[in-house]
Amino acid sequence: MLKNIIITIYVIIIGIALTTIIFSTSRNKEGLIQFGNTIVVEVESNVLEPKIVKGDLVLVNANNKKVKEKDIISYITLEEGQTVIRTNEIAAITEDVDEVKIYSLKKEDGSIENIDDSCILGTYKTTIPFAGTILGFLLSRQGFLMITVIPACILFVLFLVNFLLSVRKKTQQ
Repeated sequence: MLKNIIITIYVIIIGIALTTIIFSTSRNKEGLIQFGNTIVVEVESNVLEPKIVKGDLVLVNANNKKVKEKDIISYITLEEGQTVIRTNEIAAITEDVDEVKIYSLKKEDGSIENIDDSCILGTYKTTIPFAGTILGFLLSRQGFLMITVIPACILFVLFLVNFLLSVRKKTQQ
C-alpha cells in the first residue's frame, strides 16, 4: 500500500518536473514561453478585471498582430527602465505625422500608455485562471526545489527504507 502511494507521488512529481522543463526550454528570442504561434503570458495587473486578473495565464496568438479597438493584446513596454510584458485592451488607435499607427491603452492608475506595432506580441486567445501564479512559482528556483526536488528526495529515502526493511525481513526468514 505504502509502495503504491510512493510510486503515485513519484509519477506526479516527475510529471510536474517534465512540465517545468518543457516550459523552461520553450522560450523565444524575447525570453517568452512560446509553443508554435501561441505565447504564454502571466498577467501582472488587474486592469482588465473581472475578465482577466493578476495571476491568470493568458494564451496569445503571436501570428495575429493586426488589431482594432477593444482587442485585448499582450505587448512589450518599459516601466522604470525595465522591459515588462503587459496584457491590456486597446482603447483607441490613432496615426502620428508619419502615418504610423499608435495604440492607446488605459493603465490601472487611469493614465494612457501609447505603443506602436513593434511592441505588440499578439492578440488574446484565452485565459487560464490562476495558472500564471502557479507557473511563475514552478519556474522559479525555489518553486522547482520545493515542488519537485525536495519531495523526490524525501520519497526516495522512504522508498529506500521500505526496500531495506523488506530485504531485511526476507533475510531473517
